[in-house]
Amino acid sequence: MPLTPAYIILDDYWHPKDSITPVLPLILRDSAFFREIFETPEELQSRLASGKTPGIIVNFKDGIADTRIPTPNWYDGGMSAALLNAVKNGAGYLAVHCGMANVPESGPIYTELLRGAFISHPPACPVKFTPRPGHPITEGVKPFETHDEHYVVRVLTDQTDILGYSTSRLATNIALWAHEYGKGRVCGVTPGHRENTLLNPEYVKLLKNAVNWCAGGR
Repeated sequence: MPLTPAYIILDDYWHPKDSITPVLPLILRDSAFFREIFETPEELQSRLASGKTPGIIVNFKDGIADTRIPTPNWYDGGMSAALLNAVKNGAGYLAVHCGMANVPESGPIYTELLRGAFISHPPACPVKFTPRPGHPITEGVKPFETHDEHYVVRVLTDQTDILGYSTSRLATNIALWAHEYGKGRVCGVTPGHRENTLLNPEYVKLLKNAVNWCAGGR
């Protein structure tokens, strides 16, 4: 059986490549997926323009790669159209943590594709993730606690399925959602700032489920 292409975009100032790559073989099995890693949006956009629709696109990259400077928002220009077209044609799309940061509120990545995006977060703190049972993404995933950035997000709750929540001493926020878009499937997951969360066994199970669901059950 041929391997399913998985395009992964990662690496920014706040979420460096080396903190993310250890989780990739755990959630994208060598026996099922052929992983292609992109560090720049130009590389990913060029690959998407080649005409081959991947099984899944996994986004671990902040929309503004370095907000201290800041760098340009890479969702601007043709990238938004390239992502929407790929998912409409059947690619899965999984946005993990910073993969939903600095998504323009009026742009189609938010209004059409992801339907959820990062607003802010307090300093990293203890956070409990609680899944909602009854969906393939949360199957077998137990509640877990981690030290993480507790994302506050805006979500179009009438246009997606809410599948999990994160709770800290400050609030309870939406932390997981999923829906279909065209022929593709889309999921947003808010925890995942550093290795202590990314390699948590329950979190790995959650991301693995999300990958499989977004990629059509592969």
